[in-house]
Amino acid sequence: MNTSGSIYRQLKKVLFTGKQKTWIYIVGILWIAVIVQIGVNHLLIPKVSLLEAFVGTNTNVSSYELEMYASCGKGILTEEEKNAYIYYIAENIGLTIEQTPSVTMNGEESEVVVEKTGKNADTSVKIVTLKQQDADGTGNYHNYILIRLKLYDNTESLLSYRKILENTLKELGAENVQTTMQLSSKYKGQLSMDSRNQITDAMIRSLGGKEAYAYREESLYTVYAYSGLLKEYVTSMGTKINIHIAIQYDEDTDSTIVYLGTPVINGGY
Repeated sequence: MNTSGSIYRQLKKVLFTGKQKTWIYIVGILWIAVIVQIGVNHLLIPKVSLLEAFVGTNTNVSSYELEMYASCGKGILTEEEKNAYIYYIAENIGLTIEQTPSVTMNGEESEVVVEKTGKNADTSVKIVTLKQQDADGTGNYHNYILIRLKLYDNTESLLSYRKILENTLKELGAENVQTTMQLSSKYKGQLSMDSRNQITDAMIRSLGGKEAYAYREESLYTVYAYSGLLKEYVTSMGTKINIHIAIQYDEDTDSTIVYLGTPVINGGY
């Protein structure tokens, strides 16, 4: 007796009755739908950078700011160790340090910093040591790296600095890296509300974002949105935010400044 053949015929009979055929057909259709949706998400959702969204509004970028913050361990670091961190970061971003990093002491807190201001860029690299309580309530020294880079020229390569610094911090063993990016541009004169709204909506649309909440007034024009295409986000009022647009008129220079930041604009505007 051909036992295997008999079992095969019984399985075939069970699997391909009318009900089973319908069920398999439905499951197949569902899987096809899932695959198609994944393909659509990868092919049709715009993959643009923050800079591309900004330039896409016919805006000339006047400055770009990148700030990165990370933890670099506990315990007391010597001044030589802190300088080593700073020189390594500076070397990786092509920053020439001409003076010895300055040291500031404030009780149990200390800061070692190197700053350089130039025609095309302003750069600051800091190592900050603070005495803080750990989760168990014991006091300990915590060390942090703070990097601020502001570019006024060569903006076509500015996004590469972020990748370089991410790799540099990884090589240094830094943890809990947090990043903010900000772009700004000036328009001559005072922009109308219609122009402000057009610029804002175009940038959010370019980044595949959805507005969360906004204050669209002459005196305070700031809009918050969220996009799944951007990696970082913060939670504000129970809502995810990673696009922040602000527009401000400066009477002294008779110009309107447009800011675009992710996840939020850092500092005053």
